[in-house]
Amino acid sequence: MKKITDFNETIVALATALGSGSIAIIRLSGKDAITIVNSVFKGKDLVAVPANTIHFGRISDGKNEYDQVLVSVFHAPHSYTGENYVEVSCHANPFIVDDIMDVFIKMGAVSSKPGEFTLRAFLNGKMDLSQAEAVSAIIRAKSRMGIKNSLEQLNGKLAEQIIQIRQTLIDITGLIEIDLDFSEEDLEVVERKDLVSRINETIADLNRLHSSFNYAKLLDGGIRLAIIGEPNVGKSTLLNQILGENRAITSHIPGTTRDAIHENIVLNGILFKIIDTAGLRQTANEIEYEGIKRTKSHISTSDIILMVIDSSKTQGKKAIDLVEETVNAISGKVLLVANKADVGNPHNVRKAYGHLNKPLVEMSALTGKGLKDLERQITSLLAGAHEQFSDSLIVTSKRQKEVMVRTVNHLTDARQTLEQGGGYEFVSVDLRQALDVLGEITGETATEDILNNIFSQFCIGK
Repeated sequence: MKKITDFNETIVALATALGSGSIAIIRLSGKDAITIVNSVFKGKDLVAVPANTIHFGRISDGKNEYDQVLVSVFHAPHSYTGENYVEVSCHANPFIVDDIMDVFIKMGAVSSKPGEFTLRAFLNGKMDLSQAEAVSAIIRAKSRMGIKNSLEQLNGKLAEQIIQIRQTLIDITGLIEIDLDFSEEDLEVVERKDLVSRINETIADLNRLHSSFNYAKLLDGGIRLAIIGEPNVGKSTLLNQILGENRAITSHIPGTTRDAIHENIVLNGILFKIIDTAGLRQTANEIEYEGIKRTKSHISTSDIILMVIDSSKTQGKKAIDLVEETVNAISGKVLLVANKADVGNPHNVRKAYGHLNKPLVEMSALTGKGLKDLERQITSLLAGAHEQFSDSLIVTSKRQKEVMVRTVNHLTDARQTLEQGGGYEFVSVDLRQALDVLGEITGETATEDILNNIFSQFCIGK
C-alpha cells in the first residue's frame, strides 16, 4: 500500500462486484474527482451543480460514447471519504465498466489500492479505526447476527466503550500523578485499595469485551453440527429434511454413507455447517472403516452433535452401550434425535437414554414431522452464549481482541505493583502503556504499519 500521506492523487475503482448485471457503480475520490468525470460527461456541468445531487447524462471522450449513466456528486468534506467524491452508475457489462474506468484513468485518475477509500475516510476523520474495520466485517459477515454486530460497531458502539475505558484510565493516571507531585509532603491523594478496585473494574470490562470474540468467531465461521449414529438410522434422510432437498443418497442398506457430506444452512440468522457422517459400527470393510474413523474426527471438532437413534427398533444393550460411550466422549453439546417417530416408539428411546441427561427431540426425518422442534432445540443449545452476548457489543476483530488482551496485561502489571507496595511512578508507566495500546482500537495511537495491515485486507473499491 502507498504511504498514508500520499493522497494527492484522485483514485478510481469499481465499487460493485465484477461480472454482468443491471448496474455497476464506479467511484472516484480526490480533489480532481469531479473535474475528471466532468471532462467526459455529456450533460450538466458537474463542477457547477450543487453537492449531494444526481445527474443523468452520457460518458463520451469525443470519439466514443460508452454508456448512459447517473452521476452522484459529493463535495469535500461532506462525503464518505471526506474528499470530493463521485459515484458513476452505469450498465454492468464488463466491457462498459472497463472502458469507462480506462477513460477516467486517461483523464488523470489512478486505480485505488485495497481499502483506500475507507482509509481516506479514517484519515480524514469521517470514522475511527474500529468503524473502518466494521465496513469490511459487514461485507464478510456470513450470518444475520454477524451483520448486526458489525453494524453496531459501524455505528460507533465499540468506540464509545473504548473511549469510556480510556477516560477511566486517564482519570486513574491523573490521580497517581497528582499523588506523585505531593510525594515529598507525605500526602496520599487516593488510597491504593481504591486504585486497585478501579483497575479491577476496567480489567473486567475489557475481559467481557474480548471474551465475546470467540462467540463472534463461532457465528462468523459457522456452527459445526455433526449428524451421527448407527448405520441406517436416518442420518442422511435427516440431512435432506433439514436442507429441504435430496442432497444425500439414502438407502435401507447400512453403510450407504461412506464419507462425510458437508452443507451450510442458516437457522434463525445463524450459519450452521452440517456434516452427515458415516454410521458408527464395527466393520471389516476397509472403506467403511475409514469413513467411521473420519466420523470420530468430525465428532471431536463439532460444536453440536445430533445423535440419531432409530425409535422403530428395540434399544438393546449393544445399541445403548454404543450411544452412551459415544455421548460421554463428546466435549460439544449433544442433542438426541429419536427418529422414525412415525413408525416407532420414541418413548422407549427416552426410557433407554434418560440417564444421559441430554435433551431429546422426537421426529420423523421421512415426513418432516418434528423438524421445527428440532430446529428450536438446536438453536436453544446456543442459548447460554447467545443470552450472554445477544444484548451486548460483540468484538468481531481478532486484532481488537489482541489489543484488549495486551491492555489487560499492562493493567495487571499496574495492579500487581500497587498490591506489592511499589512506587506510583512504576504504576504510572504501566497505565500509560495500557492507554497507548488501547488507543490502537480506535486509531488514536495506530502506527502506519497497523493501518497498512488492516486496509490491505479490504477489497478494492471499498
